[in-house]
Amino acid sequence: MTKTTTFPTESKRRPLIREKPAPIAYRINDAADAIGVGRTKLYELIAAGKIPAKKRDGLTFIRAVDLDAYISGGEDVGPLSSMQDLDR
Repeated sequence: MTKTTTFPTESKRRPLIREKPAPIAYRINDAADAIGVGRTKLYELIAAGKIPAKKRDGLTFIRAVDLDAYISGGEDVGPLSSMQDLDR
């Protein structure tokens, strides 16, 4: 009697896990969560010029580098004009 060898089917193989790349910009809720403040406080920081934000097509975006600069206590990374237009 011969022994039959079976091979795993495609569905039994482990899927390849890929890490999600770090975002280059956040929307308001995600930015607030990232630095541990509420939406109202984040809007206050934006209004005070402590965190630059850019509005595009009705959505507000905050660059990850600007959030990093704020929480590290460093200088602002740059003015709003240094943000690239997102439509390009």
